[in-house]
Amino acid sequence: MYIAAVVALLLSLFWRPHVGLYFIIPLLPLQTLRYRIGDFPLGNKLVDIMLLGVLLGSFFKNGFQITKTPLNKLLLLFAIFCYVQLWRGSFFLNASMPLSFDDPRFSNWKNYMVLFILFAVVVNVVKDVKQMKIIVLLICLSILAVDKGFYSTVSDRDLSHFSYDVREGGPLGYAGVNGLACFAAESLLFLMGLVAFEARKYAKIALWLLVAFSAYCVLFSFSREAYAGVLFGLLVLGLFQKRWVLVGLAFFLFSWQTLVPTSVRERVLMTYDTQDKSLDSSAQERVEIWDDAVALFQQNPVLGTGFDTYEWQHRVGDFRDTHNYYLKVVVETGIVGLMFFLLLLAQTTRIGWKLYRSAQDPFLKSLGLGFLLFLSCVWVVNFFGDRWLYLQVDGFFWVILALVVRAQIMVDEGAKQEAAATAGAAETPAGREELALA
Repeated sequence: MYIAAVVALLLSLFWRPHVGLYFIIPLLPLQTLRYRIGDFPLGNKLVDIMLLGVLLGSFFKNGFQITKTPLNKLLLLFAIFCYVQLWRGSFFLNASMPLSFDDPRFSNWKNYMVLFILFAVVVNVVKDVKQMKIIVLLICLSILAVDKGFYSTVSDRDLSHFSYDVREGGPLGYAGVNGLACFAAESLLFLMGLVAFEARKYAKIALWLLVAFSAYCVLFSFSREAYAGVLFGLLVLGLFQKRWVLVGLAFFLFSWQTLVPTSVRERVLMTYDTQDKSLDSSAQERVEIWDDAVALFQQNPVLGTGFDTYEWQHRVGDFRDTHNYYLKVVVETGIVGLMFFLLLLAQTTRIGWKLYRSAQDPFLKSLGLGFLLFLSCVWVVNFFGDRWLYLQVDGFFWVILALVVRAQIMVDEGAKQEAAATAGAAETPAGREELALA
């Protein structure tokens, strides 16, 4: 794997930049696999170095040009804002200045920026539908690898009744069990978007099988936030494309206790004890953390305490996270930071919707729909924890977003060319006569 990474890097620099993308994209969620080369020289910087190599290769081949997108200015301003907030956080915590990669807070900011860079690199390098299809295929194979890794671990465990001991984080490493569950939920919905406009019989069967495999992982991840994300995504699918999904969803909501396995039913029903009228320990702890986060926000409502500060304050027991990313954003970066984040989500939603509505090519249309379903899950699961800053959970979000943006650029260019051709034809005598007859 290390040798393959070196070869891919060299090919990206001196031949075709997209080779590096083909290598690194399937590895994004496979954190435990990437751990295996961590002891090799620069092995723990695999993603960073590969993206840098792809970007440099693109510049060498096409010149220092940055593709204009609707998100460029917003992402740049957001990155600068987060870095300024990183310095504010250092003063708030009375910590060292964030100037070195050895500083964990600076490292966390850098890792966040890698997601923005991933988007920019993919937009700049991917140029045509063929490359987009290859990347989507690699994403599907990576989803299959994650599902298989999870299945191999939990299939021999007793899943007849719920127990915290049967939960497993799989190949996603430190993202944990809920991180894997959210990844599987987002993947399932993205695949359902792809299958919606797939006309090829065998491809459609393969996609449905992968949907079923991902559904198994979501089901036995025992993650209530993943369940909520999938249900909301199915609602969006029913409203936008497949009306029959709404009927199936209504039927499921009324009879779910007889349809799901006993262990899943136990996991959901344990959230609230109707006899004691109390939440289970996990849910109660989250409520306590949320209350504390709200109190801290009220002390610094406009700009917050600074980027990546909550985890270092140890305010509620051993917990280092607000267990609600929206709360985390508003606590650390205030109302201004929350507006940035919500604007980013709103803009990406608008971009996905525009492609879904404007594309005529079935693949591009399915890409737009799949991204919208993926994003609908992102909106929901981040109410229950940080599912935004983990490369292995949401790396595919930025890759697919880049494909959607590139696809919309292609659709707009095609529309302009068609309009120009129509206008040119109208200038000829035959064209004027045809328009007059029309």
